[in-house]
Amino acid sequence: MKQLLIKKGQIIVEDVPSPLVEDGSVLVKVNYSLISAGTEMTGVTASGESLLRKVLKQPEKAKQVLNMAKTQGLSKTIEQVKGKLDSESSGTPTGYSSLE
Repeated sequence: MKQLLIKKGQIIVEDVPSPLVEDGSVLVKVNYSLISAGTEMTGVTASGESLLRKVLKQPEKAKQVLNMAKTQGLSKTIEQVKGKLDSESSGTPTGYSSLE
């Protein structure tokens, strides 16, 4: 299936696997999806910023990382930050409303 992703300051269309249907769930075919221009453009802009710029704009998050390093250790903190950065580089799904 095709999905819009926010990735490195751009909106791209990628083929992604269809969701799996599990017991007690329903798979719904969506013909149209809506995107909030304001919310999504904020995400696009933020995804294209350097790590340093993100830290300067959100110093409270840098403090959270420092506190995490104090309480959980440096290796666990690096692992979690790397995981977050890796997920951002693979793209963030967008769109949240559907019409039939």
